Amino acid sequence: MKVIFVFTVFVTIAFGGFSVSRAEHECERGTDLTVEFQNANSINGFVFGPDGQPAADVYVELLGEMGSTLSRAKTNGSGMYSFRGLSDGTFTVRVQAYGKMFADVEQRISLVGISAVPGRGSINEQVDFYLRPLTANSGPLAAPEVIFAQEVPAKAKGLYQEGIELISDKRDSEGFEKLKAALEIFPTYYLALDRLGTEYVVRGHYRPAHVLLEMSLAVNPRGFSSRLGLGISQFHLGLADDSIRNLKLATETYGGSVNAFYWLGVALEKQSRLREAEAALVTANRLSKGGSADVHWHLGQIYKDQARYAEAADELAVVIKIKPGHASAENIKKAIRIMREKAANSEKQNARANHSN
Repeated sequence: MKVIFVFTVFVTIAFGGFSVSRAEHECERGTDLTVEFQNANSINGFVFGPDGQPAADVYVELLGEMGSTLSRAKTNGSGMYSFRGLSDGTFTVRVQAYGKMFADVEQRISLVGISAVPGRGSINEQVDFYLRPLTANSGPLAAPEVIFAQEVPAKAKGLYQEGIELISDKRDSEGFEKLKAALEIFPTYYLALDRLGTEYVVRGHYRPAHVLLEMSLAVNPRGFSSRLGLGISQFHLGLADDSIRNLKLATETYGGSVNAFYWLGVALEKQSRLREAEAALVTANRLSKGGSADVHWHLGQIYKDQARYAEAADELAVVIKIKPGHASAENIKKAIRIMREKAANSEKQNARANHSN
């Protein structure tokens, strides 16, 4: 018969903050147990918010060398936490700021005593943390946006986090299944709808993306990435008017997105709304600091269609400059020569017309 013995090695109240160090041992009945009470090391410190003020009521975890949780504490009103009664070894201190709108942060610490007699030396390591604001969305179409607060069941939240980690590890199929499982538990889970929908967009799965992102926007109409993803999926599905409407809304929601202005320009260009398309693409070019070959390509097409041949040639030349190994480099160079010739001929015709007048 298996019996679990739990030994609490050390409990302390430190400056109003509750700190616990415990060691749990599992064994079969009759097995000898040895618990060392000579541990005298400690790790303590303060947690500060982005404004430099102490962060109270934030959970801090102590993890062992293999990543298992050894202890958990909560910061007091001064932002202080403490772990005492620690052995020599390597530990990780992790600040879990979920619910405080800050990103989790951690530090790895090695405690090595300098006494010649094992267990007699003690180390007191101070480790402070400065929290950073939580990014609302780190998905493929993400941009800075207001955090959308939502009460989410713990199980759904856990599945969502697992899904994000799997996608980050390039295990897309497994990650998508986790996100779907989270949505089965909580169908209006905004972050899961948004992330799964935008991941589908960048992979070309436009129909399921369209459904998911419409659901996402029903929950949070101000979601930038969902709005942008919906506009892109509608463009590829041939829903021109809906696409332009949503892409315009995306640029109004967040005016610093190269992607939003680029896709708005492309959608307008396809509908032959060239002046509007040019304005959107010029904005995209400014935001990208001239570094997007795709933006220059579409500007070149718009100028060509407007018989602005010199400008078209200039834009296409920038495409080659940015991407000298472009798959269509030779065709682009040929198009540049043709545009230059047309520009020269146009100038000659204008000169003759002016001379005759």
